[in-house]
Amino acid sequence: MSYGERDATTGLITSLIVICLLFWLLSKQHAAGEFSGPDGLQVWAQSVLLLICASIGIAILVAIVFHVAYTGLTGEKTDDRRDERDRDIDRRSLTWAWYLLSLGLLGVIIKLALGGSAFAAMNQVLALCILSEAFRDATKLVLYRRGA
Repeated sequence: MSYGERDATTGLITSLIVICLLFWLLSKQHAAGEFSGPDGLQVWAQSVLLLICASIGIAILVAIVFHVAYTGLTGEKTDDRRDERDRDIDRRSLTWAWYLLSLGLLGVIIKLALGGSAFAAMNQVLALCILSEAFRDATKLVLYRRGA
């Protein structure tokens, strides 16, 4: 497994953990009614900032654990050299993730123009950001496996 594949795998694992954490935290707060009232978006923003800080720690922890476990199980030394293929895969996966994010943001804007709520729009934007990151890492893995 190349360094790029390991990097994409840790990114995908991190994204899945953050998605689950996001869904759990926001659904728990929504059920408790913490987002209703005039300061609902402020409470939501504080929750999201806390989640962003936690996701940084989760990303570091997942990367360390995954790389140590991989090295321990396979005995391979980490080779973090990147060549043209790695840069091309990064570029292609980032391009597709940006397409997904751009089209999703356009959908959120259209929904707002048709009378959607700001709270729902903020949740959709947050979900789009996390999902586009997971999509980028999944696309990287597919491209590495295809030998692109």
